[in-house]
Amino acid sequence: MTDKWRSVLLLAVIAMLGGCMGKAPVLEELGEDGAGKLKVMSYSEALFYEEYGNSFHMKYPNIQFEVASIQEIYKDMDELSLSYQDAFMRFVEKNKPDVIMCEYGQFEQLIQEDKLYNLDTIIAEETFDLDGYLPGVIDVLRESGGGSVYGLAPTLDTAAVFYNAELFRAHHIELPRNKMTWQELFELSERFAALDSGEESLYGLSEQHASPVMLFYEIAETSSLRLVDAKGEKVIFNTEGWKEVLEMVSGAIRSHALHAPSPKPDSDTSVSMLTDSPFFRGKAAMVIGNFFFFTDLRNRPQYDKDAQKIDWGVVTVPVDPQFPDVSPHIRPAAIFAISADSPNKRAAWEFVKHVNDPEKAKKESRTLGKGLPARSEFFTEVDGKNVEALYMLKPKGKWGLWGESARNIPSSFLPSMHDLLEREIMAVADGKKTVEEAAASIESEGNEALKQARKAAEMKREAAKQKSGQDAGSAPQEDQEGAAEGV
Repeated sequence: MTDKWRSVLLLAVIAMLGGCMGKAPVLEELGEDGAGKLKVMSYSEALFYEEYGNSFHMKYPNIQFEVASIQEIYKDMDELSLSYQDAFMRFVEKNKPDVIMCEYGQFEQLIQEDKLYNLDTIIAEETFDLDGYLPGVIDVLRESGGGSVYGLAPTLDTAAVFYNAELFRAHHIELPRNKMTWQELFELSERFAALDSGEESLYGLSEQHASPVMLFYEIAETSSLRLVDAKGEKVIFNTEGWKEVLEMVSGAIRSHALHAPSPKPDSDTSVSMLTDSPFFRGKAAMVIGNFFFFTDLRNRPQYDKDAQKIDWGVVTVPVDPQFPDVSPHIRPAAIFAISADSPNKRAAWEFVKHVNDPEKAKKESRTLGKGLPARSEFFTEVDGKNVEALYMLKPKGKWGLWGESARNIPSSFLPSMHDLLEREIMAVADGKKTVEEAAASIESEGNEALKQARKAAEMKREAAKQKSGQDAGSAPQEDQEGAAEGV
């Protein structure tokens, strides 16, 4: 055989072997026994297994879990006076989980700091289904990743307008529509307020947690307003946009279009709402609620003897008329991602894939306890009623009252700002202040509250450092000697 034919034969053999062997997988496969280990994060080990671990073990019984409790985040927020964002990043750096579960704000920062594994190649290799997600969900995840996917979200946070159809029929008022503006919603609410007999109030609208501030925030987010500047250093409120929202909410309270109970001393308004909701008493025609309000609709009559069984319907939360197809009130809930430096990426991918599996979404869509499935094809009705409104709007990226400055806001500032807003909203509603006066007070007092929160946070961090130094200095003598020997 000539050298020429030997070369041809060798190339043919190499080509055949290459075809038989195929390309190397993007991630090294698990062993034959499927054994592996994963460090994950959850509120508790019991909750993790209930939500994810038990079902995952049915397919991968030999993968062991180590659960890092996110209660440590809240402990650091309290003891070190950190923002949630900073405490979260500290938790990830310290515990180094293989699978990271985060919200949108932390997701962006993790990507910016190159802490997440790019999923594009493994998704393409396995042709993992992304088409079943609500349009826009993968888009906002890609937006954070500069066009790439770094995490997947099995469920969505959402808000909607629930209404009592019987009240609308009884008073010959047209039903609410999808994609109304906030102004249109309040105008509709005022038609019920006009029916007020004086003996017992009838409201057009209430909020799930009975909080005018929560509704105030929801309206502001729709209009893309920000409470602080880009650096998180200054409260910006005395603007036309904020004054319009202040006028809208306080005016609706004044006219009884909006139910806003006066907070009682030493009481939790959101807790009292659970037992004294005007919507379930037939005294409010509409309520702004999240996905879990469906559970209340189904179960309330079973434990609340005074609750009426509601003939309900649901439409989209109001929208910005300039962008009627998107909303900041529908967004990825928990996002599951893989740590860039995880030594267990294959096992981590199998877990992320399991959590986002279409069959899992289909199964869990039959219950109301897991959140709104991000895969929109499976959740179409609740108790025989159409719920297409929940999937009618696309997520709006870069949402939130705080923007990227959230990581710079001390956590103690948030309740202070909430109380300030509630006080000033009610002052305008009661006619004690003008909108201009209240807006000026909110900006002035808000900045002072932010300044004091920063000062308190710094003092708390300094005290924590000193305590840490004292604890290290008072270590047992044998530990100090042992440490010296190891130098």
